[in-house]
Amino acid sequence: MNSSRANNFPSTYDPTNIDSPGFDPETYVTKLLRESRLTSLIEKEQLLTKQIKTLDNEMQTLVYENYNKFISATDTIRQMKKDFKTMEDEMKRLMSTMSSVNTNNDQIHGKLDKSRGEIRKLTSIHLLLHKLQYLFQLPTKLKEYADDNQYELAVNTYTKASKALQKYEHIPSFNHIQQSCTETMNVIRDELKSRFDQQQTASSDTVKLLLQLGESSDYLAKQYLHQNRPRLEQLLEFMKQQLIIAENQSNAGSTNPLSQQMHPMDILEFIDTSYNSYIKSLHEFVESYDMLFIRHSSTISSSPSIEDETKERCKYYLEEYLLECYSAYVEFIRNLFESKFYGQEDETELYVRAIDRFLRRSSNDIYKYLFTQNAIEKIRLMLDSFLTFAIECRLKFYHANLDRHFHEQILELRKSLTMISPATNEQTSFDKQQQQQQQTQQTQINLTTFVDKMLKQLTNDIKYTFQNLSTFLNGTEMIGNTGKKNVFARQFAVNHVWNGFFLILLNRLIAYFEHEYTTASSCSATVRHEQSSPPILLLILSKLILNFDSSSIPYLCTVFEEKFNLIIENNQRNESQKGGNSLSLDRSKLTAIQKQFNVIAKHLLKQYICSQGYTLSQMLRKSIETRDWLNTIEPRHVRSVMKRIVEDLTQIDKQVMMLYNDHQSSSALGSMSSSYGRYHHRSNLTGSVGGGGGGGRSSDGGRRTIIMPRSSALDRATSGGPGSSGGSASNLQLNFHKVFNEKLDIFIDLQFQKTSILSSIIKLLLKTYLECIRLKTFSRYGLQQVQVDINYLYNYLWSFVNNDDRFITNLLEEIVSSTAMRCLDPVLMEASVITVICEGN
Repeated sequence: MNSSRANNFPSTYDPTNIDSPGFDPETYVTKLLRESRLTSLIEKEQLLTKQIKTLDNEMQTLVYENYNKFISATDTIRQMKKDFKTMEDEMKRLMSTMSSVNTNNDQIHGKLDKSRGEIRKLTSIHLLLHKLQYLFQLPTKLKEYADDNQYELAVNTYTKASKALQKYEHIPSFNHIQQSCTETMNVIRDELKSRFDQQQTASSDTVKLLLQLGESSDYLAKQYLHQNRPRLEQLLEFMKQQLIIAENQSNAGSTNPLSQQMHPMDILEFIDTSYNSYIKSLHEFVESYDMLFIRHSSTISSSPSIEDETKERCKYYLEEYLLECYSAYVEFIRNLFESKFYGQEDETELYVRAIDRFLRRSSNDIYKYLFTQNAIEKIRLMLDSFLTFAIECRLKFYHANLDRHFHEQILELRKSLTMISPATNEQTSFDKQQQQQQQTQQTQINLTTFVDKMLKQLTNDIKYTFQNLSTFLNGTEMIGNTGKKNVFARQFAVNHVWNGFFLILLNRLIAYFEHEYTTASSCSATVRHEQSSPPILLLILSKLILNFDSSSIPYLCTVFEEKFNLIIENNQRNESQKGGNSLSLDRSKLTAIQKQFNVIAKHLLKQYICSQGYTLSQMLRKSIETRDWLNTIEPRHVRSVMKRIVEDLTQIDKQVMMLYNDHQSSSALGSMSSSYGRYHHRSNLTGSVGGGGGGGRSSDGGRRTIIMPRSSALDRATSGGPGSSGGSASNLQLNFHKVFNEKLDIFIDLQFQKTSILSSIIKLLLKTYLECIRLKTFSRYGLQQVQVDINYLYNYLWSFVNNDDRFITNLLEEIVSSTAMRCLDPVLMEASVITVICEGN
């Protein structure tokens, strides 16, 4: 630190530094001559000369400016001396004048002091005579005022003289004057009362005059309130007309050019306008009423207790009137928020601001004129009820919007499904195949995007609604009930958002699907409904419901928890343990609703199965009923209806696979065009009987299986035959046994998987096939044709159920066995021939 000071000292007191305090000219010049060259000295000399001239100029400027200021200050001081001298002369003159005035005042006071008492006495006598003259002339003046309809002047004149007349009423002359004045004032009072009763609107001047004349305050207060009611009703009616005009303009805005130029007020502006018109007018009237009946002191002498009772009754009349008027206004505001124009305001923030503005202004103004706690509680209940109503109106608006959007999506989905049409009959087989491939790709794209698009739109709509509803808790104090905002936030989130919107929305979706798509309980009823609901629509909706239940609902619950700061719990604790301000929410209702969604999705799948199964079954039923099975030629090919059934099942399989995949390989399905089936040998199958030839195995080592009738059924068919009595009795007994004991449950253990869905459709198809067979009688070739058809079906049906073909084999065996039992000449076709025919088709 010392070294730093030592370093700073030379620079501060350097004698060679021209700017330092210790500058020494001789030392500075000596140093320059010793260290600098001639050119440097010349440049230094020029620089110093220039700086000296600059400093001289600056010094001259400062001297000139200071000199001007000094001259100006000198002139100012000289002028001030002159002014003060003038003021001193005037003050001396004023002091001499005041001294003269005081002298004169003392002289006058001394002279008048002797006669001041006499002057005061004469003045009082003069005033008394003037009052007496005023009283004697009072009856005449009152009659003149009454004749000229100057009732206010008459009442004021009488009020001033009434105390004197009452004081001296024992004097006969004054008593006569009082009686004359009373008669005149009675006439005036009757006239004022008659006018007051006939007035359509209340007049405070008339009421004031009647009160001064001693009229009953109870009667005047009631009549005054009654007369003001039509004026407020007129204002309310005018606002209702404004609301109707706004709705008419919104309805005609698209077609009427004049309506497009006129912009109705928004809901916030309408609230302010109506409040300023109605409530401010009401408050002005209340102020006049308060001045007339509550703050006004009676001119008629009465005891303080009676006057206080009268004022309390007037307060009660005012409170009842305020509650009635405010109730009417709140009802109008309810209609405003429920109207088609303002109730459907898209800007939720503006809607919430309007609610907050109304509650804020109402709370600040109306409480000033309420005198009892009971009336204040009624107003609070009224405002709370309005807040609940406004929130419910908003929830209805959101429900309507979501319903409209969802129905539009359903209609758009129906239109899109109608665009997927099959190939025409005029196309060649190659064109049909190519068209079918393009159609399959388009269907695959559409089916996968349809569900995602609808699910995304529905989820986003609900999420957007949550976001809008959270606006009720942002930046609003009156909606938060000022001081109880946390309590209101929980009540709003639980009662209105969760129970009033979300759960009700889910229940509405369930009710919609139940009413529109799952009203039928049986397959026949479902098929009748299928005319308005295409099967593919049922499949898409079932997947939509399933995805909405599994993915969208949990996501929306997370959004709800973030927006409203609540936690959705699986198990609800007791209310006493939770407390009133708990941030948890019971999930039990949502869990029950999710179970219903699962049930609805399964119902839609059942209806899809019934619809598709019914279509295939009807096609199969007609082909069996219209064919003469007793005169059938030897089969050489598979019937076309079987090919059509396989094609339709293939298309159904592709559709279902897009939405309900078993996550298994579908290579077998893709190779069906080149391979015509998978054959496995079953130990319970027998070879051909009679002239049928070889056994059930083929020459490839037992890998192929041919569906043959059961040996027991074939034995009964060959032993008795359809025409024998023993055979008939045996067949009849067997049929009764199958009808009452064998029941095939189509939907047993139905899962949301492709295999389960296709299995149910195939069960329904084969069950129909079996029932149709039991109603027919067959010849040898009819039985063989059924064999060919059955084995052709088996070659393909196993691939639709992912190798789980046990029930298919059993049903097909049952069909062939039933056909053999109803055959007149049950001779089966050889297995090799069946294989050749099936592979040839």
